[in-house]
Amino acid sequence: MRQRFAFLLAAALSCLGAGVAEAHPHVWVTMRTTILFDPQGNFVGLRNDWTFDEAFTAFALQGFPKDANGNYAKETLAPLAEVNVTSLKEYDYFAHGKTAKAKMAFKDPVDYSLTFDKDLLTLHFTLPVAKPVPSKGSLTFELYDPTYFVSFDFEEKDPVRLEGAPSGCTFSVVTPSQPQTMQVDESFFTNLTSSSTYGAQYADKILVKCP
Repeated sequence: MRQRFAFLLAAALSCLGAGVAEAHPHVWVTMRTTILFDPQGNFVGLRNDWTFDEAFTAFALQGFPKDANGNYAKETLAPLAEVNVTSLKEYDYFAHGKTAKAKMAFKDPVDYSLTFDKDLLTLHFTLPVAKPVPSKGSLTFELYDPTYFVSFDFEEKDPVRLEGAPSGCTFSVVTPSQPQTMQVDESFFTNLTSSSTYGAQYADKILVKCP
């Protein structure tokens, strides 16, 4: 599972020490999600903005040069952005969507990039749906790591937006009750895979309803 973010997580875990490595999650992401619709009112994709925690940001940027202003240019971070989105394919980019009748399938990300602001890295990418989904009725979205290696939480302010949605569409974010604490060791998490459901219990749900 550490291949998800290639050498970056391996470096972070080794440097953060065994005490941290024994607990999950290892990486924290604060996210914003924009739900995209086409002119016909169909759902067509998710635009994601994932801001990584300070520790992961620091280790991820080792070896990358800053520009004259002390920042990291998008062009400099482009190879790192590609590593991130490519390594997430096995996990379906942590995205889960469904209508009242069926699950959705997503295509590979487009328009991906990394930016650096206020000492934090943010990964931006758009995840197109395999085919447009009629918006009438209800749509449900979840973004989570099935192995809980990465923890996802929404931004407190404007965590979700609807872009191009038909008139009358509304959304809500449902936060799950905290699951009961489980006494498990690292071997439990090592055996989790992309098909596991452990991380789902921590996932916020986006509920969209359109007339």
